[in-house]
Amino acid sequence: MTACHDAVVVGAGPTGLAAAVALQTIGRTAVVIDAGEDRTAGTRALAVHPGTLEVLERLGCTDAILGECLRIRGMQFRSPGRVLARMSNDHLPSRFTFTASLPQPRTEAILRARAHEGGVRFVAGRARGVVEDDAGVAAVLEDGSSVRGRYLVAADGMHSTVREAIGVSYEDTGAEAFDDQNMILADVILSGPADFEYINATMGPAGLAVLAPLPGGLMRLVVNAPAQRTAPSDDELQDFLDARGPRPASIGGRLVIDSVVWTSHFQYRHRLASTFRAGRVLIAGDAGHAHSPAAGQGMNLGIRDAFYAAAAVDSALADGGSPHRSETILDTYAAHRKAAAQGVIAATNRMNRMFYAPPPAQPLRNLALRVLSRTAVPSKMALGFSGLLDTGPDVSRADAAPHAASAA
Repeated sequence: MTACHDAVVVGAGPTGLAAAVALQTIGRTAVVIDAGEDRTAGTRALAVHPGTLEVLERLGCTDAILGECLRIRGMQFRSPGRVLARMSNDHLPSRFTFTASLPQPRTEAILRARAHEGGVRFVAGRARGVVEDDAGVAAVLEDGSSVRGRYLVAADGMHSTVREAIGVSYEDTGAEAFDDQNMILADVILSGPADFEYINATMGPAGLAVLAPLPGGLMRLVVNAPAQRTAPSDDELQDFLDARGPRPASIGGRLVIDSVVWTSHFQYRHRLASTFRAGRVLIAGDAGHAHSPAAGQGMNLGIRDAFYAAAAVDSALADGGSPHRSETILDTYAAHRKAAAQGVIAATNRMNRMFYAPPPAQPLRNLALRVLSRTAVPSKMALGFSGLLDTGPDVSRADAAPHAASAA
């Protein structure tokens, strides 16, 4: 098999696009297999955290994001009647002391434009298999054609055909107790004293309500609810907000939904690939991990996977042809990204236990949060969820190889 590209990237969501841009940025050729799916209707991600902004800055994408986003200071945990604790980004060790709130389609559009600027090639089609030999690896498309490269990055989502084709299974995550949680999302325009500085998660006997500000005066409302076969009506959304959101007396007035721009509903399951590498194939993003949307970690983790996958490919190609060293680099990537995913799953599992504490335990939970708010715990949580601790192999060829070999 003669490889035509340094890497084939399967999937054109934020993870796949980031992988292609990272490869292009360090002078490697990449081709993206784009199934042409319309992801807008299922879009859920909105937060680009500081650690991910630092990655995207190196890919030449941050200026465009900052030109469109709303800057959020952090997250507040509330009971209906009061703020219990605040997880603030104000003092993070980064020039990005905020979370960028931007709908996922806009983040994808910025990455795609950057990829086109750099000459990344796109091939329309859907991968149905993988063929590998000593010279490279090919993604086989549904029409029987194939696209070849020295390495392949599988970024084709939770239902990854590449992951299935290479025989990588899921393993237990320890968070299965929260599988099949039903969530309703809606982007709405509110009147009343809405807080656009923080994401507010209100926890009470009626359930969870999260209000996350978006650019343009929009607010994302997220609630857990019984299974929905159809999108909720405007009146149902207002009922959810009234029953679960902040009490009017605690914020200086009632929040009223003036209009609904978009709604969706979904169930999530926790998933973790048993390995993030098989042969010349590296797994990244939702193809390797899926978890609760608590704290908005999924897209961020996927973009950082992509960044480090590009570094691993670059290092393996630059190693002077040593098969042993290439194996070490790729294994290090797999261990590093699986550990990062395990950390996110564990953290979001702890947050879910807090969100969904049974009513008898809620007064104790609220008291614990109020006590912890006076300690360093919220700052440590903010640092953990920022992604700034998720460090790994560098994409600069001058030092990518030594970093990739020692990142674990």
